[in-house]
Amino acid sequence: MLPIAAILTQISSILASLLGISFIIVFHEFGHYIFCKIFNVYTPTFSIGIGKILCSKKIGDTNFCISAGPIGGYVEVASESGINGSVGFNQIPYYQKVLIMLGGILFNFILSYFIFVGLFFTGMPESAAGPYEPSTVQIAKIEPSSINADRLQSGDELISLNHQELHGNLATARKIIVTQALTGTPSISAEILRDGALRQVELTLKGTSTPPSFSKQLEISMASKPPLPFLSSVTMAYKAVVFYIKAIASGLKEMISARSAHGFVGPVMAVAASSKSAQKGASSLLFLLAIISINLGFMNLLPLPIFDGGQFVIFTTETILRRELSERIRHMIGVSSWALAIGLLVIFTIKDLYTLICH
Repeated sequence: MLPIAAILTQISSILASLLGISFIIVFHEFGHYIFCKIFNVYTPTFSIGIGKILCSKKIGDTNFCISAGPIGGYVEVASESGINGSVGFNQIPYYQKVLIMLGGILFNFILSYFIFVGLFFTGMPESAAGPYEPSTVQIAKIEPSSINADRLQSGDELISLNHQELHGNLATARKIIVTQALTGTPSISAEILRDGALRQVELTLKGTSTPPSFSKQLEISMASKPPLPFLSSVTMAYKAVVFYIKAIASGLKEMISARSAHGFVGPVMAVAASSKSAQKGASSLLFLLAIISINLGFMNLLPLPIFDGGQFVIFTTETILRRELSERIRHMIGVSSWALAIGLLVIFTIKDLYTLICH
């Protein structure tokens, strides 16, 4: 049996992941809401959660609610005119409808961007894939028994070695150390930055008796992804969002061309992966949530009425026909799309459970 502490850790990790995923969905809906307000479109309800409304407060012409179902949320967009001169969705120009539809997707990408800014600034998880351009050569860990334990500390930044500036390039630092070790020189001069102050130290090398490895020669562990300065974080976050957008788009293209859902994960695996990341720490969970947010943006482009892409198809069709679809047709589209969505949810849930149990 698992100890109580381990069970509580599992539960808290699952709750953290569910709250994170729920926040992503609510933030997506908030994007729709903001664009509705920009174009003065009536939004009767904005709910955090789904199902039965537990409490609510009216602000302006919108009733903000907290509902019983803790996962997700929604914004209700009225078709016809509302109060205080607001208009209905069916009464606004086509381009405004497109922007409202894209608002949620845009906010998914914006959320991912700000998460990445924070992660690059505080320290990206070591296991995180994607673009990274370190601006420092930072020591992650040094054991008390290390030959340089009295001269170096975790968090120290190496500025220069043998009076050669490193400019944040770990490869340059490795080359200098390896070259020095191969010559049999027992030590190397270094300039380090600690607590904002520069220090000159003489570092001991293990010498030719140890493989000419940077970490082994100095008996230290280097941070492969140390925190970046704020401006660098802002730039790298943009590159990360673009990188993952391209990666997800490429993955979807391959999945469609291969007519296989091998790379697709359902809700169970999404929560399981998030829970596992939560156990590794806040930064790992935030990194995964940033990826999930981008995925949600792409998923909403699917031409199913329950997604933004489906609504785009409907109002584009109405614009071309210059009339609204009948209630009967809308009802048929809605029922069939929900049936398809529930069917896919069941299929991928079974697939997720099979993967978790059998692998």
